[in-house]
Amino acid sequence: MNTQIKTVLVVGQIHPAGMEVLQANASLKIEVISDPGAPIPVSSVEAADAVLIRYGVMTEAHITNATKLRVVSRHGVGCDNLPVDALSERNIPVTVVGPVNAVSVAEQAMAMMLALSKKLVSYDQSVRKGAWGIRDSLAATELSDKTLLLLGFGRIGREVAKRARAFDMNVLVFDPMISAERAAAEGVVKVEDWRGELGRVDVLSLHLPLTKETRGIVNDEVLAAMRSTAIILNTARGGLIDEHALHRALTGRMALGGAGIDTFENEPPALDHPFMALRNVILSPHSAALTEEAARRMGVVAAQNVVAGLENRLNPELIFNRQALKI
Repeated sequence: MNTQIKTVLVVGQIHPAGMEVLQANASLKIEVISDPGAPIPVSSVEAADAVLIRYGVMTEAHITNATKLRVVSRHGVGCDNLPVDALSERNIPVTVVGPVNAVSVAEQAMAMMLALSKKLVSYDQSVRKGAWGIRDSLAATELSDKTLLLLGFGRIGREVAKRARAFDMNVLVFDPMISAERAAAEGVVKVEDWRGELGRVDVLSLHLPLTKETRGIVNDEVLAAMRSTAIILNTARGGLIDEHALHRALTGRMALGGAGIDTFENEPPALDHPFMALRNVILSPHSAALTEEAARRMGVVAAQNVVAGLENRLNPELIFNRQALKI
């Protein structure tokens, strides 16, 4: 690396192991914005040669005069908090951490699926209240022989499928990027019209990026086509589900179903968010990827991407916008 001092802006706290990667490089000057709710100063971005971002939103205004900027490293895999198109026009690579959180997120999806199918929350609350008779309600169900539909069959979707198959579930996948042959090799069935399959789906699990096309993809129409006992899981991105539509369904026709929600349209959600009062919904604070193991891996890879970006040796597989770059 050029011995000239380079400035790295770290937005949001990352695992100490990731900071050690940066601090071990004597040619890097590191500025950290640790408050997850603090706005990102435009002046800090303009002074940076690299940005490693976990929290917050960068806009096109941040990079208009950021003439030194050479790489933006995302501490995660979703880039909807970044002006990716504008960065691509400037030929600035945006990197992601790859599959380092896939196992953690897949385990979270399975945990929610099991908790909802076994009615763990309501059974737990009933026992604590002395309502032992709930055992005779037969409300709990098995995962075996149930049908799981995965929207998206990337790294996380594949990990979910692997675990679901161990529970003898029938796994359908919708992902235009994979072939039927590849799906079959993974022990799953590719479907072309996922909406047409909803009537036989017991669990719908979302593993999609948030785009103009996917925003609100689970809406009133989709929910109306699902079984009344179906479970919906979102461990992907907030905004994929029309939350008002889901609330209407779970308090009406799908009251015997449920949902596991790790990501919200607005985070953190308001304390009076309608999901808060529903016993057939399990909520988590966008934490599916936040295990000790995954946090370490994410921090290290995000930091390594910064160093690699400044040294012009990025792994192409970790460049989110590589197809738009002139490289």
